[in-house]
Amino acid sequence: MDSGSVSIELPGAGIRPWEQLLRDVRELEMSFDARIAQYMQFVQPAGAAGGRMDRQRCAQLEAEVATVLGDLDAVVREMAETVQHQRGSRRVLERHQGMYSDYAREFQRYQANVKAALAREELAAGGSTTAARAGGVADRDRLAGERAHIEQAHTDIDMVLDQAFSVRHELGEQRSMLGGATARLVGVSERIPGINVLLGRIRSRKRKEKVVLAIVMALCICILLFVAT
Repeated sequence: MDSGSVSIELPGAGIRPWEQLLRDVRELEMSFDARIAQYMQFVQPAGAAGGRMDRQRCAQLEAEVATVLGDLDAVVREMAETVQHQRGSRRVLERHQGMYSDYAREFQRYQANVKAALAREELAAGGSTTAARAGGVADRDRLAGERAHIEQAHTDIDMVLDQAFSVRHELGEQRSMLGGATARLVGVSERIPGINVLLGRIRSRKRKEKVVLAIVMALCICILLFVAT
């Protein structure tokens, strides 16, 4: 690749942090957008001046786009593996998988169009009008602008999803803490029945003492009444 290529640390022996994977996949998608915008100029013969150097540049861009797609596929696969270990957001993964599929189809379509455009250019001996050339530049600029807006929207969505993922992680930790507290309460409740039995025996003994005391008092009153009469 040229000096502006993206340096991505591809999957190694272990699973990388989810945040690192998100940064890598965004950089690769931005790199694809930049290169495909340059590559699409060869779709129209008017977008290239013809000759050996243009064809070399076309082949170079095609190789660079294919390399970026390969790296993007590797990172998306690593994201899928991370989600399987419950360390990432499945919704984010599905969105980037869909974007990769769209990119691959778009690249295949441009490849076919570039081949057809180069063939037409050979037949037309490289002839092109100034208006057609300006139209090709305008289309590239418009597409680059739209891609920039879409990428910004994707970045905002990723930020929101990352925040949601962080909140879910914190809620999971709180749930674990509540689970521990519940387990301790269950342990205490298992010991309480023995205490309840002991208290029940004490209350039963007190009731018996009260009954005996009432009987004794009743007998004493009866004796006093008998003596008094």
